[in-house]
Amino acid sequence: MSALSGWWVERSDPQRFDLYTRGTLYALTAFEVLLAALVYAQSLQVRTPGLVAFLGLAAVHAAVGIRVLHGGMDWYLGRRSWPRSAAVVLGLVTVLGWASSVWAFGPIDDDQPPDGSGSAGLGLMLFTCYAVVAFTPRLRTSVLMPIFAGAVVWVAAASVALGYPGGPAFALGFSTALALVSGGSAYRGSVWMLGVVWELDRSRQTQAQLAVAEERLRFARDLHDVLGRNLSVIALKSELAAQLTRRGRDEAEAEMLEVRDVAQESLREVREVVRGYRSADLATELAGARSVLRSAGVDTRVVGDAAALAPGVQPVLGWVTREGTTNVLRHSDASSCVITVTEDAGTATLVMENDGVSAAGGGRDGSGLSGLEERLQHMGGGLETTRPDGGRFRLAAWVPGHAGHADDEEEPS
Repeated sequence: MSALSGWWVERSDPQRFDLYTRGTLYALTAFEVLLAALVYAQSLQVRTPGLVAFLGLAAVHAAVGIRVLHGGMDWYLGRRSWPRSAAVVLGLVTVLGWASSVWAFGPIDDDQPPDGSGSAGLGLMLFTCYAVVAFTPRLRTSVLMPIFAGAVVWVAAASVALGYPGGPAFALGFSTALALVSGGSAYRGSVWMLGVVWELDRSRQTQAQLAVAEERLRFARDLHDVLGRNLSVIALKSELAAQLTRRGRDEAEAEMLEVRDVAQESLREVREVVRGYRSADLATELAGARSVLRSAGVDTRVVGDAAALAPGVQPVLGWVTREGTTNVLRHSDASSCVITVTEDAGTATLVMENDGVSAAGGGRDGSGLSGLEERLQHMGGGLETTRPDGGRFRLAAWVPGHAGHADDEEEPS
């Protein structure tokens, strides 16, 4: 039982809804076998060979109906082609089911009136209704309505042909209409909702990817703005210095000194860009994380006051927030995330906890979290990732409140 519970917890919300919807519709379709048994139970006259055929065909009809419904739902979601072969088999079994209904419950001889229980007509209605609802993923509402009407007329007309009076025939037709409208609407509505859920999930994934891409583009744009002009100047002055050197001109030295100055200026500007990228204000990072995650469909709450933390610890915790947000977007199918900021006994702590993590997900792949752990340890703090249960992931980072900016001042040479 625990294994089944763990398997269910590891599914994403769209996957759970998919399984629930399919399971419900398949169970309703399999219910056809029980209804066939109830038709027999209330019948007043029956032919044994016909009854065996009727019950057997009802079981086959339900199984093939589930197969058509399964393939039809996948077709509706764009995962496969329409199951033509299964649909043809379902049509043939439906016709045979009609014949078995008449054989099992129809008049035994021409002079005998039909079964007063209406079992033959109920059998016709049973096979007709379940055949129609199996095709609901394929057919549009504008097409389903005429098919519903045709099925009602068919059941009523066939009942009259079997010798049932107008009243019972009308009752069978009305029952068929009620079953088709309610059942068909339920089947069609469920398939439609399933499509909407998967479409929303794809939109959420796209939003998450766009959020990550937007951050990358912002950083790339900043680097381009800083380096674009300076690299062009370096290239031109280097070429000029080379020409002057070939001619033995003394100005070549001055040009190379200018190249050095521009290169040093570029290095300083790149450091400022990287420092600004890595050392953002914690409150700003928390607001940005909440905005990005909410735009990706993750219900996000921030608990605590970031402004109350010491200024020296805010940059590194801001980077923890940024890396943790990226981790949520890339490695989980989260629906909720809680970010908690506290300071206790002189230690500032930031905790990010989210759901939607599979058994294989939520790990520490890549160098982002490992690099953060090294930075925090250098400042006297630490970083820890845990999984409180099968579907949650917890990222915790802590650093002494007196830590300064020493780590941020270390720049690549």
